[in-house]
Amino acid sequence: MAGVTLSVLLLVAGVVAMLVLHILIVFWALRRGITLRASASRQDEERAEGLSAEDLDGLPSHDHEGNAGAGGECAVCLEAFRAGDRCRALPGCEHGFHAQCVDPWLRKSRVCPVCRAVVVVVDTGRGKAAGTVADEAAAASEVVAERQGGADR
Repeated sequence: MAGVTLSVLLLVAGVVAMLVLHILIVFWALRRGITLRASASRQDEERAEGLSAEDLDGLPSHDHEGNAGAGGECAVCLEAFRAGDRCRALPGCEHGFHAQCVDPWLRKSRVCPVCRAVVVVVDTGRGKAAGTVADEAAAASEVVAERQGGADR
């Protein structure tokens, strides 16, 4: 009789221990989920804020050089870049767009519309000589042409 009582007590203790462990895991998972959701919403809020007019002016832009087939296309309007088009290559990811296509997007959101990388504003024109800004624009044009698959060689 004592053996049966001991078995029942051990069985009850095991069930209680598993129940307590289950409750602890559920509370941990819920608390972790709330924390992760809070940090994700914080990141979304930071990304949701668009760039100011000053920030947009600080992004590199250039007039596209070359013929329509060599330089790729704008990912927003899906039209080929043509000679003389005002283009913008985003710093960091270097994705290229027509400036008039991507600027409204960047006023609403700080992320690249293609890869969702956060756009970091670089001070390119303030306090530099005009030749330096022109050199940076030419370099950005080359990067866009290379990324789009056809640089004039």
